[in-house]
Amino acid sequence: MALAIGLLGCATVPIPAQSLSYVGGLQYATGDFIFAQRTWSAYLSNGLVWSSGRLRASASVPLVMQPAGWLQYSGAGVVVPTGGMAGSGGTTSGTGGTMGSGGTMGSGMGGGTVTPASGIPFSRVGIGDPIGRFDILLAGNAADQRGVSAVGAVKAPLADVTSGFGTGRWDVGGGLSSAMSVGGMNLFAEAIYWQIGNPPGASLRNAVVYAMSAGRALPHSRWSVVGSLSGASSLWSGLEGPVQAGTGVGYLLESGSSVFVTAAAGLTRTAPAIATGIGWRVPLGSTR
Repeated sequence: MALAIGLLGCATVPIPAQSLSYVGGLQYATGDFIFAQRTWSAYLSNGLVWSSGRLRASASVPLVMQPAGWLQYSGAGVVVPTGGMAGSGGTTSGTGGTMGSGGTMGSGMGGGTVTPASGIPFSRVGIGDPIGRFDILLAGNAADQRGVSAVGAVKAPLADVTSGFGTGRWDVGGGLSSAMSVGGMNLFAEAIYWQIGNPPGASLRNAVVYAMSAGRALPHSRWSVVGSLSGASSLWSGLEGPVQAGTGVGYLLESGSSVFVTAAAGLTRTAPAIATGIGWRVPLGSTR
């Protein structure tokens, strides 16, 4: 979720029919999530996006920074508040709450809070799980890849799970996305069903992750603006799914590179209270 608005900002910028681009971003998210105290996490993503005709493929590797291993990133881009790994002894308070081992949320939470595991020597910085995605344009204009696309995505469990940088399980997703231009507005929407691998001691549900945005270039300038809404179905029994709304401003450089700044606010307790970021796209080569 912390990355969703930045990715939507990229989605409003047309990409040539054949191109290779370097895409990166730094996202910061903070909130109490399901915890009794506030925490934060930062996510530096570096990746490549390749497109040719009706095909588009991307891959990225993140660098994760956080003060403790309470949050983990699924392939769906959703921050998973585990509160620590199995056996670390987190506790829960509130009505009807049950806690899995390691501070994770059990079923029937009923609005309680989680006290994250303590005394575990988590690293503060580490490499997260790599994520790959493949889009096939089913209907629309291949010249600028506007239309309806089938989406497949996967997250490989290569990160150090005991330090909170990954879930230690494969995540696999599939769904549809749509991009179009109407009256000078660039519109984007997608919905992807994710089969999410459970970290040790957790009981996560598979989820539908959705995102939508509307943006446009400002007249006679290189600036653009975008607004977005993103969220997911419930990941935990008894808790609502994370939802956040955001806005962003982008700038197109003469070189063809683009830079965007984003801010988002959580609309549910399970989403980050505040998420901010800066992202960029640098063309490495393209042909029409």
